[in-house]
Amino acid sequence: MERLDSIKKLINIWSSRGLSIYGKVTIIKSFLIPKFVYMCSLLPTPKEIVNKLNQLLFKLLWKGTDKVTRVSVINDYEKGGLKMIDLESMVKSLRLAWLKRLFNDLNATWKTYLLHLLEPVGDLFFLNCNYEVSDYTISSQFYHELLLWWSEFRESFASESDWKNTVWNNKEVRIDNKPVYYKNYFKSGIIYIHDLLFNLNTIDSYNYVLNKIDKSNFLQWAGLRHSIPSHLKEISLDTPIISSSLKIENKIFDIKDKKSKDYYSLLVSKNAQHPNIIHKLNSDFNFTTQQFREIFS
Repeated sequence: MERLDSIKKLINIWSSRGLSIYGKVTIIKSFLIPKFVYMCSLLPTPKEIVNKLNQLLFKLLWKGTDKVTRVSVINDYEKGGLKMIDLESMVKSLRLAWLKRLFNDLNATWKTYLLHLLEPVGDLFFLNCNYEVSDYTISSQFYHELLLWWSEFRESFASESDWKNTVWNNKEVRIDNKPVYYKNYFKSGIIYIHDLLFNLNTIDSYNYVLNKIDKSNFLQWAGLRHSIPSHLKEISLDTPIISSSLKIENKIFDIKDKKSKDYYSLLVSKNAQHPNIIHKLNSDFNFTTQQFREIFS
């Protein structure tokens, strides 16, 4: 690949400069990574490319084989790391930052195409569902990865999981082994599991919503209620709200406002680990967390 070749040439130049470890990390972040940022934000980035680039960057960093684990190098200084770039997290964060663009008021061709793909499953409401991306035919790898990584991000960091209680596009609610989305039900306000009125029997619940749902029938209603797993029927929500935000560590994380750096910091915090030497130091000297911070700072 042409960009990898240009990276190799730059690495050959900087390798002969006698840089410190911290200097090399600065060069990697300032001169090498930017050559990939624009491409990664617009195009699917094959895992082989990410792995190859990682190999080149860490070879520059250590002048050969890795001296410490890569998951510790990406950590903060006070946690024993070098704040080295985590390429996998970078690629994902650049993609997830497109969610902000999805919710703005501007009309764009890329957005129109994605909305076209999502129209049969509720448009942007799909992002609020407990979906399994493999259940759907998303022809674009770019959008497939966006939807996949959003579901993974949400699962990893959200302290509340209201989306698991949605009826529609729920991977746990299946009819003929497929998730369901009934547009007429959704427009009538039936969104969450408790909207199916499990406090009533099937006949009474159907009579209750009969005039509320356009073009419904008893068999469809009964089949939908029957498809709900028992453990979901027991969950109740106090104030169900369809929202573009998550609650992460008791703070609101609104994807309408978040940039790639916001996703990146969370993704890295999940991937980063303390260097292995910490376990030995802790065993020998019983340092506190604060003492470790002072040692590495």
